[in-house]
Amino acid sequence: MLDYHPNAIPVPYNHSNLESDELLYYVNDKFGSRRGIEKGSMTLHPSGIPHGPQPGAVEASLGHTRTEELAVMVDTFRPLRYTRAGLAFEDTQYPFSWKPR
Repeated sequence: MLDYHPNAIPVPYNHSNLESDELLYYVNDKFGSRRGIEKGSMTLHPSGIPHGPQPGAVEASLGHTRTEELAVMVDTFRPLRYTRAGLAFEDTQYPFSWKPR
């Protein structure tokens, strides 16, 4: 269930985590606030970097009461360290996914 109050916006709001890195693992590809998410994708939002729904996702979510998305989110309390192996999987186009279509 999503928040179903008539004035609620069901998708997460734009925000910055000031004291933690945010790591998301997308168990399936049904994520309402992000397009282009594939099953098994991961995203990392380092501390202080603004992030949130892509353009149009808020409007598209209005009136929805359910979602089939499944993700695991980890908020760290120490900065994550990047490894060469991990950086090899970086999607260099990900930061541009917020540009309106």
